[in-house]
Amino acid sequence: MNERTLRVLEFHKVLERLARYTSFSAGRALLETLRPSTDSAEVQVRLDTTAEARILLEKRPETTIGGARDIRDNVRIAAIGRALDPSAFLEIRATLESSRILRHSIMKSNQDGSLYYLSQIAARLADLPLLEGEIEQTISSDGTVLDSASPALRRIREQIRITHGRLLDKLNSIISSSSYQTLLQESIITLRNGRYVVPVKAEFKGQLRGIIHDQSASGQTVYMEPLATLDLNNQWKQLQLDEKDEIERVLRELAAKVGRHVSELLQMVEALAELDLTFAKARYAADLRATQPKLATIPLPGVVLPEGTHLLNFIRARHPLISGKVVPIDFYLGGDFRVLVITGPNTGGKTVSLKTAALLTLMAMAGLHLPVEEGSQTVVFQKIFADIGDEQSIEQSLSTFSSHINNIIGILGEIDRNTLVILDELGAGTDPTEGAALARSLIEHILQREAHAAITTHYSELKSYAYLTPGVQNASVRFDVETLSPTYILDIGLPGRSNALAIASRLGLPASIIEQARTYVSSDDVQVDALISKIQSERDEAGQARYEAMKLKAEIERQRDELNRQLRHIEDEKRKAAAAAREEARLEFEQDLIAMREESRAVRQRLVDIDQAVRAAGEKTEIAAELEKQRKALAEAEKLALELQRRAQRRAREKAQAKTRAESEPEPFIGELKPGDRVQIISLQQEGVLLAGPDTEGIYEVQFGSFKVKISSLDLKRLPGKPRSSDKPLTLRERADLDGAAEKSGIRVNARSRAELSETVSLELDMRGWRAEEVAAALDRYLNDAYLSNMPFVRLVHGKGTGALRQVVRTYLKSHPLVKSFRSGENGEGGDGVTVATLAT
Repeated sequence: MNERTLRVLEFHKVLERLARYTSFSAGRALLETLRPSTDSAEVQVRLDTTAEARILLEKRPETTIGGARDIRDNVRIAAIGRALDPSAFLEIRATLESSRILRHSIMKSNQDGSLYYLSQIAARLADLPLLEGEIEQTISSDGTVLDSASPALRRIREQIRITHGRLLDKLNSIISSSSYQTLLQESIITLRNGRYVVPVKAEFKGQLRGIIHDQSASGQTVYMEPLATLDLNNQWKQLQLDEKDEIERVLRELAAKVGRHVSELLQMVEALAELDLTFAKARYAADLRATQPKLATIPLPGVVLPEGTHLLNFIRARHPLISGKVVPIDFYLGGDFRVLVITGPNTGGKTVSLKTAALLTLMAMAGLHLPVEEGSQTVVFQKIFADIGDEQSIEQSLSTFSSHINNIIGILGEIDRNTLVILDELGAGTDPTEGAALARSLIEHILQREAHAAITTHYSELKSYAYLTPGVQNASVRFDVETLSPTYILDIGLPGRSNALAIASRLGLPASIIEQARTYVSSDDVQVDALISKIQSERDEAGQARYEAMKLKAEIERQRDELNRQLRHIEDEKRKAAAAAREEARLEFEQDLIAMREESRAVRQRLVDIDQAVRAAGEKTEIAAELEKQRKALAEAEKLALELQRRAQRRAREKAQAKTRAESEPEPFIGELKPGDRVQIISLQQEGVLLAGPDTEGIYEVQFGSFKVKISSLDLKRLPGKPRSSDKPLTLRERADLDGAAEKSGIRVNARSRAELSETVSLELDMRGWRAEEVAAALDRYLNDAYLSNMPFVRLVHGKGTGALRQVVRTYLKSHPLVKSFRSGENGEGGDGVTVATLAT
């Protein structure tokens, strides 16, 4: 992305505000490298990750990275075998603790799968409880190495305490002895150069055997270490050195343990920095009352967007850097026009509109949510160029015009259809006639390169050019002549009005001069100005109505999404209930089977006992007869066990079907069956209409819903009342699960069970590339399956092309009994390339 563009559009100021929401240095360092991405997939992931962070912070507002620190330098030092200060270990421990807590919080909050991208980042957070515990047992919260760090350190410190006590006891005995009272300046013990000494009067220093370590500033006192405590002082000092060596050894050993996890710890800090930045984006978005924009893709050459759709569409957009009350604007570009020309007087509102649209585009490409209304949309451009403001260069002796032209020359050499160009006051700074001509030529060049552009100018000549040129659209920023200030309301489709005479009149210019000036203005210009004023008033009313309609549409879509969610929940519950019924039946079957096997096993054991008795009794005839009898009983038991298994399987299947089927047993109407009668198919529990029969074999033909079956009179009951229309589809209640009943009765119908269909039938049928003769049979099968799956609607993708396939599909739908209505796809659904069919209930 062009750095000059980022600077001109003040993207760095957005980053400065975003930095206020970060929590530690690694997050801020990552923020400094944040730039808009030109990869659509990456931008979508960034936006979704920010959305997930907002969800998490709404669930758990207390979520932070805690006391994490950027420990990467210390970890690298530890990895090369060098020791670390205790304070460095405390930072490592605090970071490990924050990592562990944050990882647990995100993973726990992701149980419903709503934090997919955040959980991926959290998976890189180190969870090293052993290392965390090692540091905790080694370093205290105030940075002291604990006695528990090593047995040697504990032993040394115990010896230090003992030696220190003996040393003080000896010194106390000296200063309290009457023999030394006259020699001492004071009866105190003090430290000099790390050794304990007593203050001795200078004139008596020769009377106390010892070592002088210091003297007072006046020279009247010398600080002496008595010879009697020399060995204890030496021992105490040596133990302190031993303690220091052991502490250094402990710290080196602990650093080595840290170094063994160098890759995990470095990855942990990077993940924490990424989460810190993501949380900052989320909190910034919340404060801006921002929403997540949709992403549009620039269509391929030759592809025309549906009328009224736009690639860039910011609804009630607010500039994120303007404080106080901000007037929102509606800004759209692409689709019907690729170049927007904003005309009108130099009031300041035009430039703000340009900057708002361009800066919001950059923010979205950086993964930031935008201060816009729901339903807004942006584009991931490969290049964005901006030339804004008075950039006259004194050092280079360039005028404003020359400076702008130099910038534009550089821009025009790089633009293509994936480029957004922002030009402020195009052609300014030179002769009006030539400036307008040059501006028109530049716009035509941008159109030829198929780039998208938003341009401001004060040249009135460009108003008619924009009106008459395909791909170019007028726009203006309103000006309040009563307050002599811009309203900052952007009107796309209307050129700017001339307010010079109105402003002059408000400022007090004599009326005679104003009237004289009006005589010099052509009547056509006056009429055009009045017409623009009238159109502007009508557009205000239409715009308000459109805004209310958009809000209503958004609410309807929200309710539709909620209903779809509830529908999915109901289907899930139905599948769970069916699965539970199958599982219950399976358990009952297994229990029956176990009982059968136990019975068979008992018979087999009895047979073994008989064989043993036979061998013991020899060849006695009565025993042999008993054996043969028991063998026959065994064979009968085995047959019985197999039959009971089959019965248990059938009973389990019937029970599972009964739990998912509405059972009703109407009273039969006794009488002769004839075509047109209302009948019930007993085995299927379905109502139908008798079409024909009986044939020579006593078989009747019955239709129920869109299905026809051949069935015996023994499986039919005549019902009172008139039959319903044969082409009327079954209701949801009547769409019972047909699979088990059909299998039991031997009836074959063109249907599969709803439980099977609901898991296999797609909501969408792609027919692109089909021949017309392929449509009827395949579409009929698909609609039947979708109908039995309780789908409320289906999407039929046939593409646009010549429109022949679309016509065949829609002609077929008009007469299909399962189709209640159909329509073309809306924006975002595929337009005329898709037909959405609502199925009958």
